[in-house]
Amino acid sequence: MSTLVIPIGVDAILLASGHMNNPAWLPHAKLHCAMSFFAAASLGISALAILKVRPTYDLFSMGLAAFLGSAFWIGLIASGFWSGTSYGFLNDPVLGNIREPELFGIVIYPNVIAAIITIVIAIAGYWFANQATLIERSRLKENA
Repeated sequence: MSTLVIPIGVDAILLASGHMNNPAWLPHAKLHCAMSFFAAASLGISALAILKVRPTYDLFSMGLAAFLGSAFWIGLIASGFWSGTSYGFLNDPVLGNIREPELFGIVIYPNVIAAIITIVIAIAGYWFANQATLIERSRLKENA
C-alpha cells in the first residue's frame, strides 16, 4: 500500500511544488518524475493483485509480492548513491533551504526512512507467510 500512497500522496500532492510543479525542472526531468509515480503505482497494484488472487501458502507468489511492493523503495535508496542526486531539498530554488532532521549528527531523510520501513514490512510479511506455511505443513504431517 505504501508504494501506492506515499509517492503519489506525498510527492504529487504535498510536495508538488518541489516536483511536478517546480518551474526550475525541465520537462524531461518532470517526465522522469511522472515515470516514477506510474512505476510505483504499477508495482503496488501488481503486488496487491498477487496477494488478492494467490493463496498465502504459495511462497513464490508471496515473495514476488514482497519484492514488487519493495522494488520502488529499493530503487529510491539506490538512486541516492548516483552522483549528483539528493534525497533532500537543500538549496532547492522553489522550496528554499529545507534542512532535514538530524539524529546524533546523521541526517535523517524522511523518504529513506519510509523506504526502509516499507522494505522491512515486506520482508516481515514474507517471513510470517513462510512461518504460517511451515506450521500448516507440520500440522498436515501430524494428522497424516
